Amino acid sequence: MRSSLRWRLFTILAVSVLLAWIATAFFTYLDARREIGITLDTRLANAAEQISMHLDSSRNPDMISQQIRDYTGTVLQVWKRDGSLLLDSGTAPEERLGTQREGFETTTINNVIYRVYSQWDKAGDINVRVGERYELRDALAESIARHLLHPLYFAVPALGILIWLSVGAGLAPLSRFTREVKQREPDKLDPLDLTDTPREVMPLQDALNALFARLQVSLEHERRFTADAAHELRTPLAAIKTQAQVAFAAPNPEQLKHALNRIVSGTDRAAHLIEQLLVLSRVDSEQAPANPKQVKLSAVVNECVASHAQVAIHKGVDLGFEAADDGVILGDTTLLAILVRNLVDNAVRYTPAGGQVDVRISRSADHVMLSVVDTGPGIPEKVRNLAVSRFYRGLGSGEEGSGLGLSIVERIADLHGASLSFGDNSDAGEGLMVSVGFRAASE
Repeated sequence: MRSSLRWRLFTILAVSVLLAWIATAFFTYLDARREIGITLDTRLANAAEQISMHLDSSRNPDMISQQIRDYTGTVLQVWKRDGSLLLDSGTAPEERLGTQREGFETTTINNVIYRVYSQWDKAGDINVRVGERYELRDALAESIARHLLHPLYFAVPALGILIWLSVGAGLAPLSRFTREVKQREPDKLDPLDLTDTPREVMPLQDALNALFARLQVSLEHERRFTADAAHELRTPLAAIKTQAQVAFAAPNPEQLKHALNRIVSGTDRAAHLIEQLLVLSRVDSEQAPANPKQVKLSAVVNECVASHAQVAIHKGVDLGFEAADDGVILGDTTLLAILVRNLVDNAVRYTPAGGQVDVRISRSADHVMLSVVDTGPGIPEKVRNLAVSRFYRGLGSGEEGSGLGLSIVERIADLHGASLSFGDNSDAGEGLMVSVGFRAASE
């Protein structure tokens, strides 16, 4: 079960206040106990002083003893120098109260703890010892502690209610913020604009607004992508249906065979388009290669060129590969293979029979350059910025394609922090050169 922020804050504040109160009461108790000790010690010293004065001025010890008996909680013993007891109070123990040295001491007699003050007269013949039970001090200190803790019985519940209400009031803007988010429709991605949002919640609001903005762009992109994909798929499917109807109505085997060949061609085109759509959907959802590793670009290109060799030979295109460097880069092997395959596939597809396609890898300082050069019709410079648009196909090429190849190449290049550029084939005087520049992996 998830904990409540209100309960958490309430608990932290309530426990903190309670601990602070208990700590204050504890230290007050210690301070009061010290003050009580000083006060009662002073009382013992004063009592001893008064008794010494009475002894000096009076020769009637019984009268002094009677006065001591009326002194609540105090016991008295008066000893002579020779060790005989001159007088004592009725509550005094039979044993000696402490030693004969002057000053304060704590002693235990018959399992009772006494605080004793001893004083000699001026002549040094009579020793006055005044004491009291230590439990009196404990009782006074405990009484003070109880009085300190009594307010807790009433103050803590009242303080708890105040803390609960205060935390609720403090979290009210957050509750309004939560309601605003919960009440939103799924397609309402306008930025949140709550004027009373607390400063501590502003980073969350800014993060949500940034998320809404990205979702808005993503949804608009998905809508356009879905509409374009539906339109592009409709064309080959309509062609397949038309050719199927022609095949049904074909009067002779030649027309039937021709219609079936067109159906196979249309199916291949639809399958290729679907494959490209799936690839584009995958790379669109990527943010960066999940586990980038050192990849030899030459090995990826070599495998891709080998897989397209049969198609190039069948079309009469000279497909070659040359590498001045292994082209070690950081990236995802699968995505890089898709990038190279699309570049080579486009070059072979749009290069006429008798033409040439060269794939090259070169290195300059800390950059690796992958170039695919063909002798096809090329792309006019003024429309090269449109070449990476989805479903864009050059007019007059005579080739059927999905129009997604360069879009996929651009997206994979972005994921690898690479740059995509277009140029002319300066060697043949015609055709196109597509280059992708990668940052070389540190060795």
